[in-house]
Parts: sequence; structure tokens; C-alpha cells
Amino acid sequence: MGKVLDCIGDQDVEFIEKQKVFFVATAPLSKDHHVNVSPKSPGSSLVILDPHKVAYLDLTGSGSESAAHVLENGRMTILFCNLEEGPPKILRLHGTAKVVLREDADTDLLSKFPTDLTSSPGFRAVFVVQLNRVSLSCGFSMPVMKFESYRQILKNKTEGQGRQKMLDYNIKMNSFSIDGMLSIGVLRTEREQAGYRIMRKPTDGYVYGVKVPKNSLGSVMEDLKNKVQSQLKFDLYGFSMLLLGAALATLFQWSWQQQCTEQSAEL
Repeated sequence: MGKVLDCIGDQDVEFIEKQKVFFVATAPLSKDHHVNVSPKSPGSSLVILDPHKVAYLDLTGSGSESAAHVLENGRMTILFCNLEEGPPKILRLHGTAKVVLREDADTDLLSKFPTDLTSSPGFRAVFVVQLNRVSLSCGFSMPVMKFESYRQILKNKTEGQGRQKMLDYNIKMNSFSIDGMLSIGVLRTEREQAGYRIMRKPTDGYVYGVKVPKNSLGSVMEDLKNKVQSQLKFDLYGFSMLLLGAALATLFQWSWQQQCTEQSAEL
């Protein structure tokens, strides 16, 4: 049976600190876009800031769906599940997240994470999550597995690439979600006020980022397209409100005429 908690308690802190992996779920507002669930590890990449707030350090991956969704609406759920020996337990943390770029994370925040993570060339951001719901569920059907070790592939690849190549990789792979929503690569470019912008390049089911000079024809056309789309959205909203008003006025007039007709019949 599920249970809603007031906050993260001492037992939950102990449970969270033992986890080797956790899962992050986010979703865009559009029903036509994709919901995302991502596994995150090591478990030490998540820290508890207070009973109602957590943060996790995000390492570079081949996508950046979570950041794109958070930048749009902030919604996030984090799930922990005991998959090792011990009582079954599932803990969910629901809340509103914000993305803090590596370059913007202050010393106090960074000090809460292991130095091997904060010094990694693949460290791209910290997600800080203000919780609005903490809940438990049973996990009675979950398997019991034995932990052997963390894979070192990501660590070795990012350290072999170095910081600059990882930034270039962020621009290509982490600028947009698979639905073309803005993500970390674009956010960093805007922060740095670079002399280029990141354009979308749909490729094999993904949307890659490509650097384009701001004064180029492609960049100018992108600005024009965004302005037109913005204006169309405004015009369509205004038009829909006009139609709604007309419909309500017609309904009110019809209702008034019906009432007058009924009163005349009674006389």
C-alpha cells in the first residue's frame, strides 16, 4: 500500500544514499512530444539539500531530454527502487526542477558532490529539485540483484576527449530534444553570448545542433520563422477568443429569446 510522506525522513536519507542508480522522468507539455525516463548513476551523483529539496549532478550523454523538458515546464519525478538485498521499497520524489549549468554552479553547491564528478570533463549541469510530494510504494515484485561494479566506459571516454571536445559534443548532441525543444547546448551558447547560434539538423530520429554565424542567411531566416510562428500563435489565440465570444453571445441571445417566448405563451 502506498504512503505519502511529509518530507524526506532519516530512513529515506539512508535508503537514498545506498542506491547505485535512480531514475528521472520528465514530460513536455505537448501531447505530440515524447515522455522521457532516464537512468542516472552513480547513486552519489544525487544529494539531499534539505528535507524538501534534492540535487543531482548530470553527466554528458547522447541526449538531453530531461533538460529540454525542465526548461519548458520544470516538472520532474525521481524514482529510487531497492534492487538489492533488504526490504522491498520504492521511493518517488515529485517536484519542480531547474537546470544550473556547470559554469553557473556555485562553490557551495559543487562541494556537496564527489570531486571525481565535479572535475569530470563530462559534467554538464546540476538539476536542483524543489519537492512537492514524497511517496512510498511496496516494490513487492521487484527482483533482487547483486551489484558488481559501475561501468567505466563513460568516465574513460569523457576523460579521453577532454573539456573542449565535450563542449563541442554538447552542441551537437545536447542542444535539442528529439522533438526539437531547446536544451543544454543552446542554453550554454546563449549564456556565453557567442557569435553564432545553434540550428536544428534532424538526423536519423534525433535533432543535432549545428553552429551557424548569427549574421548568416540561415540564422536570419530562423529569426524570421520564429517571429512569424510567434505572431501566428498570437493571432490564432486572438481569433479563437473572438469565436468563443461570438458563440457565447449567440447562446445568450438564443436563451433570452426562448425565455421571452415561454413568458409570452404563459400570457
